[in-house]
Amino acid sequence: MGDDTMTWLDGNAVAGLLTELFEAEVTGALRTCGSCGTSAPVGAHRAYVGAGTVLRCPACSDVALLVTALPDRLVVELRGSWAVQLPRARQASR
Repeated sequence: MGDDTMTWLDGNAVAGLLTELFEAEVTGALRTCGSCGTSAPVGAHRAYVGAGTVLRCPACSDVALLVTALPDRLVVELRGSWAVQLPRARQASR
């Protein structure tokens, strides 16, 4: 899987999927790799799309995110440390 002969895109290519997962734009969020310690924006990670979607660290190719789309749900695995800021839902006034 870490073979660089596979075709990859930068993480920005899966921005729509990431927005569906997090309900916010997160390609600028920082992720710190659990293997090599590199801190890089999610959009700088390498995206591999096939039966599922895999994001890999731009430095060491360790897996950062795995997403599999099933008919009724998305199965998601996050690895490493993610620093994501999500907007809060507006509360109804009373």
